[in-house]
This record gives sequence, structure tokens and C-alpha cells, in this order.
Amino acid sequence: MEIKPTLARITIYPVKSLDGVDLQKAMITNGGCILHDREYAISDTEGNFIIGKSNPLVHLLRSSIDFENETISLRHEKEEKWNDFHLVKEKKEIESFLTDFFTTPCVFNQNSEGRFLDIPDISGVTTLSTASLQSVSEWFNLDLIETRKRFRATIEIEGVPAFWEDNLFSKQGTGIEYKIGNVTVFGISPRARCVVPTRHPESGEVLHAFPKSFAKKRAETLPEWSHLSEHGHHYYLSVDCYIPASEVGKWIKVGDEVTVIGEKKFY
Repeated sequence: MEIKPTLARITIYPVKSLDGVDLQKAMITNGGCILHDREYAISDTEGNFIIGKSNPLVHLLRSSIDFENETISLRHEKEEKWNDFHLVKEKKEIESFLTDFFTTPCVFNQNSEGRFLDIPDISGVTTLSTASLQSVSEWFNLDLIETRKRFRATIEIEGVPAFWEDNLFSKQGTGIEYKIGNVTVFGISPRARCVVPTRHPESGEVLHAFPKSFAKKRAETLPEWSHLSEHGHHYYLSVDCYIPASEVGKWIKVGDEVTVIGEKKFY
């Protein structure tokens, strides 16, 4: 196939671990991340995040956010009625709803500079290819949309073969410089997966033995040039990517050409 890497999808997750929002264009903001991505996070009163890794109830919480009107809507997966709140004026009401939902006192936190990302400062976006998602869907007989929701990447690239994104990381200490349009990004390392992809994104139903089966298939289909085997196992999908401060204020948009520049020493 002709390889023509192109930005296919941008997905942000305004509330950490909750539903994603697809964008046609997005701005790079302070913290080296996409504006509004993981801007909010739910925690307990001791500051521990309530996320899919540690609390399966997260999968049953639907969310929708309107940044223009500063509102958020929440509901249980099994309910039809949305509960609407103003993000600023009704913070206490949001926390009351979440406390009832999770049956533990909750705090609704805000930070617009990437502090709620899984790996702040190092991974402002995660990148993978549509073809990789299609391959994983075939391995487990899943719908592509469901697979996409299981892995929750922010940047998706088309026009490339499966696992092409392994081009975007190299040996430890080395980054791979690439561009999305005119925005410079550095691929740092493959993203090790957790328990979240084993669960249905909207019901929490578990696919048993998923990590073991996934790792086996990943090893069998590993491109010869990939450095993934140097990372100890094969339960990886997507690439952690760093965006330097020089790119803040720039925009990426669906359809942008993706160009790989080459290796750069990071530390």
C-alpha cells in the first residue's frame, strides 16, 4: 500500500476516564497537550483519582460536555435522562451527583495545563493508527468503534499499515521527531496497557485473558524493524508523545500530513 500518513482523528477526554469528544481541529495548550484534554478529573477526598483502572463503575458513567456554555451532562449507562450542571456555578452539585454514583465522597477537580494526564510532561498525546485498531478488532471480533474506545488514543493516523506507529519510538533515551501539519511532536515510548482495554467501554464486561492473547498476537505481527521487543513484553498499543512548549498556540486539524523527521536524543 502507498504510505501517506495523515491525521484521521483527534479525540479529547475532557473528564479523565470518561467519554471522549471527537474534534476536527484542536489547539496545543500549556502543558504540551490538546486544549481541554483531561481538563477535569474525579477524585476521592484524599486526592486519589477515580478512574477505570481502579474503579469499574467508571465504565457505566456517561458524560457530555459543552465548553462554549460551560456545562456538563452526566447519567448512568442504564438511564436515559441526563443530569445537567454548570461547570463553574454548580461544582457542589456535580460532586453530589458523583458521590451518589460512586457511593464515596467525590471531588471534581480542574486543571487546564495537563496535570491530569497519565504521564504529565512526557506524554501530552498518545498516537496510533487506524489500521492497528482494525487489526485488534479482527483479533477479538470487536467493532472498530468499540476497540477505539477501549484504547482511548488522542491522535489517530490513517494511510499507513497496522502498527506503523512503532516508527514513532526508538531506543530508550531517544525520541522520534515528527510533524502533524506544522506542529512538532516527539514520539517517546510505546504505551503499556492496563486493565481498561479488557473491559467493554460502556458496560465494563470483561474479556478474560485479553492481555495474554493480545500480547501473543502483537508478537506474531510485530514489524521486523520495531523496537517493541526491547520493552520486556508485548502488551503495548499506541505511542506516548511529547509536545514542546514552542508549539503552544498552534493548531492541528484532521487531514494534516504527518511527516517523520528522525531520531533526537532526549536524555
